[in-house]
Amino acid sequence: MEFYKEIFEVEQRYQSRYIDLWNKRQAIVSGESEPTDEECEWPFDGEVQLVDAFSRQHLEGQDNSTADEVVDEKGIPKFWLKVLLHSSLTAEMVGDNDQAILEHLCDIKVNLTTEGQETGFTLEFHFSPNEYFTNTVLTKQYVFNNQPPAENPLEYDGPEIVRCRGCAINWKPGKNITIKIMKKIKKHKNRKEVRTVTKTVKQDSFFNFFDPPLDSLTDDDLDEDTVELLQEDFRIGHFIRETLIPRAVLYFTGEAVDSDDESDEESDDDDGDDDDDDVDDSDRGRPKRGGRSDAKEPNLSEKPECQQS
Repeated sequence: MEFYKEIFEVEQRYQSRYIDLWNKRQAIVSGESEPTDEECEWPFDGEVQLVDAFSRQHLEGQDNSTADEVVDEKGIPKFWLKVLLHSSLTAEMVGDNDQAILEHLCDIKVNLTTEGQETGFTLEFHFSPNEYFTNTVLTKQYVFNNQPPAENPLEYDGPEIVRCRGCAINWKPGKNITIKIMKKIKKHKNRKEVRTVTKTVKQDSFFNFFDPPLDSLTDDDLDEDTVELLQEDFRIGHFIRETLIPRAVLYFTGEAVDSDDESDEESDDDDGDDDDDDVDDSDRGRPKRGGRSDAKEPNLSEKPECQQS
């Protein structure tokens, strides 16, 4: 237990260094700062060089006014929306109604927290002024259980998230996309009266992430469905902290691959290996399902360019 406690303390000490790098990234994303020529240098592989060449050809084929508009554009619009959509775990959370709001997402930050004997972290989602809600920051707090289980202390494998707390979203009138207003007309059986019954129904949205069903796994009365929802919520929070925020640029460019996707890919490759003996000679050399040799044209619209003003 002391070992994991010291690891958390080391992470807190190094947090300021990460924050400096993330703030620099955010300055470039927002257009506040422009990267230098040296910062734009990157050892490209063949595929990216091809995409870069196609992008240059695309710009050369445009009229001068359009090309100037592209070159003069500051920052990276919709950066965090694309980051969320390029991860299979978070993409499942984003509905069609969420995307217009998430275009206003400026940054996602994480702060490691210590309150008494409790440790944890808080995710901060920063938004620019928009027509949907008045909040500038939405938060999601997670708390660790640092104690080994009393019944099986030898099974202790480090702190686990056991509680979370969302925040209230101050929706502007008629803009709450997490609920749906249902209206039903009812007629009285004996009298000819007609009345309208209004019912509010919760609907799927990314912003339900800030309103978990319950905040703790320590309640013994939780039903199985609620436990699964909380565990999935904890998994997403951990992923955003450990992977999505540090590797946001790679998710934006599409270079990052979720671990679950890699596992599925390896599983598909293993299945393909089992069938090698049954493959006809004419099929040998063709890309197998899940392999990386699929000959697909690059999506030029999703590849960002590092441009200078």
